[in-house]
Amino acid sequence: MQNPWRILIVTTLASTLSNMDQSLFGYAVPGIMGDLQIGIGGIGLMLSASFAFAIIAAPAMAALVPRIGAPAVLAIAVAGSGLFVGVQALASTTTPFAIARVLGFGISAAIIPVASAYLASNSPDRSRALLIAVQQCGYPFGWFVASVIAAPLMRTHGWRTTFLVGFAVIPLAALVYWWLPRARPVPTGTESDPAKRSTWRELFSPALRRLTVTFGIAFILYGGAIGGAIFYLPTFFQQTRGYDPATAAEVVGLSNAIGMIGYVGAALVSQVWLSRVATAVLWLLLAAAGLLATIWLPQSVRQDTLVFGITTVFFYGASSIMLTSLLEMYPAALRASAAAVAGTACISIGFVLFPLLTAGAVGRVGWSLSFTLVIVPAVLIAGLLMWTLPRSAAVPAAGAPLPRPAGSA
Repeated sequence: MQNPWRILIVTTLASTLSNMDQSLFGYAVPGIMGDLQIGIGGIGLMLSASFAFAIIAAPAMAALVPRIGAPAVLAIAVAGSGLFVGVQALASTTTPFAIARVLGFGISAAIIPVASAYLASNSPDRSRALLIAVQQCGYPFGWFVASVIAAPLMRTHGWRTTFLVGFAVIPLAALVYWWLPRARPVPTGTESDPAKRSTWRELFSPALRRLTVTFGIAFILYGGAIGGAIFYLPTFFQQTRGYDPATAAEVVGLSNAIGMIGYVGAALVSQVWLSRVATAVLWLLLAAAGLLATIWLPQSVRQDTLVFGITTVFFYGASSIMLTSLLEMYPAALRASAAAVAGTACISIGFVLFPLLTAGAVGRVGWSLSFTLVIVPAVLIAGLLMWTLPRSAAVPAAGAPLPRPAGSA
């Protein structure tokens, strides 16, 4: 087993850098719409196309781990993300901008499943949830770092200059590669064991099919809620609350920083009080309540930052404990594929669908009702699906039925 703390530090850095790059798009949406003459529907299509490519790219890159190792895959993802984000700053028309956005996001989507599986396979059982939770903080911390960069640049130089930061990230990918331990994760099979060559097929074996499908649908809905809300929130705060672009970026960025508490909090609760699944359900239910409060209650910048910050504690924190639940319910050899297929790919499916649903609803009923009718129910249903999962992390034997949830008939 490799040093889990070293892996944690480096993979969290990789996640932070990539999410910093990709979140710049969310902060720049109003400027992009004005400069490239794109409506909200066009932005929704661009987001959905990015997530659609991620459905293919994330599992494909995860499949490279047994061949070239997690360090190489993560370095490629970080460098590719930075390169295509930088290209977006140079694109003068919609088509090259959209292509760069799609390619960059799709490549970056491999970071979470690969990094999480790598860390999980090299972590002690007792500290695994906490380590994965800290690693997942790369998502909100990346959004926060991007807001610190984007807010002053947008005030003085416009949205395009913020995307140039992507080029500065490319050299850092080499550090990710060299700092990670060289040993490869647990192999998924050997030439002498043909039954284990196809890990994706094994995910839908009789022993694991129900688990994979339930996790998949829950992640589709949860990913849809994230994708249908987070990239639109800066625009929501501008068009509904009347904030200027820099203020909207600051509200979202500070709220994301507050949200990092939720990742660690979920891990601690699942270690000392509730099961992983019960913690995920609780976090999702509280996230739904917080989203309703964020949409309808605040009346100032300070209130928006406070209420949305508390909401992100549960809205984002749910992802780490959901992912930990998934990783612990599959054999070590299947973790990268399970995280990529039932996790990242399904999240990306939700990201494909919900930006379009949200954009379509905004044109009919406005931002507040759109979020209320599209995003909040998705979070609630994801929580109900998680409740049907077994509380035990034990992996069933081949062909054996999954244990029934606590309290089921």
